[in-house]
Amino acid sequence: TQAARCMDCGTPYCHQSKTNMSGCPLGNLIPEWNALVKKGDWHGAFESLRETNNFPEFTGRVCPAPCEASCTLGIIDDPVSIKSVE
Repeated sequence: TQAARCMDCGTPYCHQSKTNMSGCPLGNLIPEWNALVKKGDWHGAFESLRETNNFPEFTGRVCPAPCEASCTLGIIDDPVSIKSVE
């Protein structure tokens, strides 16, 4: 699954927003909530998203996913489909 692929990352840049075009502009802790999804803890993953985002159920649908462009795995393979997990 995509969450398991996220765990293969060495250094996550997906949650760091240095510019408005890189990483998550909300500062979502993507590797952390993907780890919870991988474990099957969907409630914990939702609560993790709520720490940085008041409305993850909405923003997950409308976000253009700049985090995927920042995915380290994108260097050698397709980046993790973070938006589909969110």
